[in-house]
Amino acid sequence: MNCLIYQNKAAVVQGITDRLSRGRTSGEKERLVKKLGQETDSLLTCIDYINDSQDCKNCRSAALRHKNMMWGILRYIKQVGQ
Repeated sequence: MNCLIYQNKAAVVQGITDRLSRGRTSGEKERLVKKLGQETDSLLTCIDYINDSQDCKNCRSAALRHKNMMWGILRYIKQVGQ
């Protein structure tokens, strides 16, 4: 994608995802998952969004996938913690 906002956020999201896979405690993972949610929310609410831009549509799609992943991980953490 040719969007500087997406490229910067994608690097941040990838860093969070990498740290998440190495997370040791459920508290640490939960904190990282919430940070992932904040980063994806910023993409979903981007003020530069253009309805007919394929880059924007792809960005939103990627952000939604990360958001769904975030909810899945949070559900898993809560189940394991019970």
